[in-house]
Amino acid sequence: MKLVELKIHPSGKDGWGSKNLVFASDITQLYGPNGAGKTPVIHSIAFALGYPVRYREDIMAKCSSASLTVEHEESVFTFERAFSNKFHIEVSEQGSNEKRIFYNEQEISEYLFSRIGLSPLALTTNKNEPSYPYISTFLPLFYIDQDAGYTSVYKPPGSFIKDQYAEMIRLGIGIAPKHSFEAKRFLIERKRELDLVNIKIVNTEEFIRKLEEQSDIDNVSVAELDGELEQLSDELEELRNSFDATNDANYVLHRLIREKQNERLNLSTSIKDLESRISGLNKIKGEIETEINTLSLNEESRRLFSSFKDICFTPGCGLFTSSSDSYGKNLLYLRDQIKDLDRNTNSQETRVDEYSTSLRKLDKEIASLESNLTKEDGDSQTTSLIAVISALTRAIIDRQGKKEVMERIESEKQDYVQLLNRRRGLQGDITSFEGGAGSNDIRILEFRNSYRKKIIEWLDVLSTKNVSRDISVDSDFNVLFGTEKLSQFSGSTLLRTVLALRAAFFELFISMGCTSIEFLIFDTPRQHDIETKDFAAFIARLKSICKDNRAQIIFSTTEYHYNAAEGDIEWLPEFSGFEQPMYLGVVDNNQVPSQIQ
Repeated sequence: MKLVELKIHPSGKDGWGSKNLVFASDITQLYGPNGAGKTPVIHSIAFALGYPVRYREDIMAKCSSASLTVEHEESVFTFERAFSNKFHIEVSEQGSNEKRIFYNEQEISEYLFSRIGLSPLALTTNKNEPSYPYISTFLPLFYIDQDAGYTSVYKPPGSFIKDQYAEMIRLGIGIAPKHSFEAKRFLIERKRELDLVNIKIVNTEEFIRKLEEQSDIDNVSVAELDGELEQLSDELEELRNSFDATNDANYVLHRLIREKQNERLNLSTSIKDLESRISGLNKIKGEIETEINTLSLNEESRRLFSSFKDICFTPGCGLFTSSSDSYGKNLLYLRDQIKDLDRNTNSQETRVDEYSTSLRKLDKEIASLESNLTKEDGDSQTTSLIAVISALTRAIIDRQGKKEVMERIESEKQDYVQLLNRRRGLQGDITSFEGGAGSNDIRILEFRNSYRKKIIEWLDVLSTKNVSRDISVDSDFNVLFGTEKLSQFSGSTLLRTVLALRAAFFELFISMGCTSIEFLIFDTPRQHDIETKDFAAFIARLKSICKDNRAQIIFSTTEYHYNAAEGDIEWLPEFSGFEQPMYLGVVDNNQVPSQIQ
């Protein structure tokens, strides 16, 4: 979800409002002195989405509502929330006259999560009761409040869910919750879905294999086929328009014959390779059969020895039990190998038959082309011209058919990769559901490792001193710096570390292709705790993330002034105030919105 536009509406004629504040595709900067009203504007972004915000009395009295326009997957929505003690949000979708009204955070949270592609499960509260995630529990991953946001890596208005921080990260990156209240039901559903996905994977593998075997395509790309098609079409067109069509026909016939001969050579080589492979498989099969015969002789010897009373004088003495068990296992294993070899041999023999048929077809085509080479008489020349046009047409049809098969194979392979990813996700979910807190979902391990590396990078970007780079991230995504926790830091070190953690998570989240939230909001960091050059390096790195990904950064500042580049917008305070310009004021509807881009 990306931010499009924000507008604060006045309450009455003398109320306070804002201009149409359009968000940049990359960085949106609010630059103004303390007291200019940056924080109420920043707050209104989260407020319009249903996030609980406490405004000062003058804002509540002078402003009527905040409307926020967002887009997600080509759909555009506008959220309008009233500045009132009563919860009231109206949501309208572009292209629809219907409006939906929500009267509490639970309803708007369910709606918003469903629209941005999240499917939260019922989680367990601190009182062991069921509850679903809210906007107020999820948005703090991407919204850093000025008052308390820079004291912790995650600072929601309230914490009522068990391991709430970890659960929100899991929700964002699509991993099963740690404390699902409905784990058993969802475990059954995930296992059932996994079975279906496994069946689809096997069927897709088999379908791709058959397509590749039947397509008779030797490592040719779609681009190469397009080039061949273009060349053949040009030759056909030139032949039709040529004054010396007979000589051109001879030239094209010779070229087609050479191509067919090269194709025949490649096909013959493939047949020889397959025959050699079949011979090797038969040789291996013979060796295995010899091993089976040897095992059988050993087993007969064992039976003979066990019949001697001097050796095994007690019935059921068990002297040769382990030998008998080993014989059975080895025999079963060797016979399974023979079955596999037989399957492979049959498959290779089928391909040899198919290639041999194609080879005979090529021989006929070559003979036909050679017989149509131009002779001296006019009839032969005409025949030759007709033959080459026919050959070119057949070649075009053949290449077009191969191209369509290639495109189908590529499409099936893309679907296959998606199925593999889905299976991997389901297996991780099942591991999490079955193993509980101690489970080792490989996706969590990968995320923790990547998160650790990103944190180190961002600490370096911010020139963070006195913080150990010996970082570890636990299963709940809590970070340990050597032997120190984040709560042990203060001042500049705390601010820089929190900024590094927030940016590291956001960069990793965006790079994973997560699109539920595609913005990160910083509400005026305490800039006296960080040098301007370090904060400038921080913003420059964020800018590179925006350029490489579909991501937005929104930040307010009093001291550091970022020079807006392409894809950036700067919001300035433009309403007259008692002492300085303000972001909110009495709106003159005849004024044109002014923003620096």
